[in-house]
Amino acid sequence: MSHVNVFILGLFLVISQHVRASTCDSESVEDSPNINAPENSMVLEDSPRLPTNNPWLPYYYYTTPMAPQFATSVSTKVTPAFVPFTSCTSPNKETGICADSIACNRYGGRASGSCLGGRVCCINMVSNTCDESDPKIITIDNTYWLSPSMGIGSSSTSSCSVTVKLNAKLPEQGKAVCQVRLNFIMFSIGQPDPESVCSTDTFEVLGASNRIPTICGDNEGQHMYLNVPPSSTSPTDLQLTVTFGANSNSLRGWNVLISMIPCDSANLAPPDCLQYFIARTGMVKSFNWRDVAGTATRQLANQDYSICFRTTPGVTKTLCMTPCTVTATGSKAFSVSTAMTTPTADAVAAVERDVSQLSSLNCNNDFLIIPEGYNIGNPTAVLNMAFDRYCGHC
Repeated sequence: MSHVNVFILGLFLVISQHVRASTCDSESVEDSPNINAPENSMVLEDSPRLPTNNPWLPYYYYTTPMAPQFATSVSTKVTPAFVPFTSCTSPNKETGICADSIACNRYGGRASGSCLGGRVCCINMVSNTCDESDPKIITIDNTYWLSPSMGIGSSSTSSCSVTVKLNAKLPEQGKAVCQVRLNFIMFSIGQPDPESVCSTDTFEVLGASNRIPTICGDNEGQHMYLNVPPSSTSPTDLQLTVTFGANSNSLRGWNVLISMIPCDSANLAPPDCLQYFIARTGMVKSFNWRDVAGTATRQLANQDYSICFRTTPGVTKTLCMTPCTVTATGSKAFSVSTAMTTPTADAVAAVERDVSQLSSLNCNNDFLIIPEGYNIGNPTAVLNMAFDRYCGHC
């Protein structure tokens, strides 16, 4: 990605914020990279089913696919008529891959719409991934990972996992992959404990070369980029696992779109960027942020990752971030707790201070880093004072 400027935000330890980012001009585009819209994508037919129909409880509302939806590998002696990394979109906004109908059916996919060359838009899904004796392997780009259709109760103590196998020699891939993007279309598991630690339910990733934090709670609309060595020279298995504890009072469910990004793609995120935004305006949220009453614990501990923003050539390289509107009683658009360097009798009250009243020196425990940033909301005496760490509330 030559000649591309990138802003990077570092999120350290415990954070919970929801801010709107823009490049300080009025032109607006989509909120995140569209890695699934090549120029030759076509949609002609109606898709009979959606992978899910309810944004909060997916396991109750999606219907059974028309074909077994288990992504499997086939012998390399078989040449499936896939067009590797040629994405398509169904009329119901499902993301798939172009293939002939026979290959789509062989891999357990479902035809929904059409592509060029007489091929179909093949929608692939994997579910029922909680049986250790029957492991599921994903080898196809743009595969949905769904929670079990029967649901996962609050007393369950188990785990569900899938393996994403990256190997350029697989006929359904055919070229080197350097990143995998996870789109959390829907994701709800147990909340963190009062110390902000995901001690009951967890989502973890193993096998990526970049650091992937453990998360829990509600993460609909979030995404992650997983870095791997080029799969043409270093085949990699990524393990995605959701683990459940017995003490959670939450119903669990998820729908995660797993997309593979070739090494020569213009959509690769910069190295070490867990999240990457190319839009000139949009909203950025920490994991598990949600507009709920202020008494709820939304912060996640042990978060340490970078959020990157691609700037537009010829546009002023300034990133403006403002709190978004919240509606729930006591909810905070930006809430990053901090510990004072010198404890005082009112240290507890200190963590509730407005972000404009705290300098970088006060943010010594949990904070958001914005390199070369400054806070235009400071009191007059320190107006526009330079900051690189942000904490507190607003």
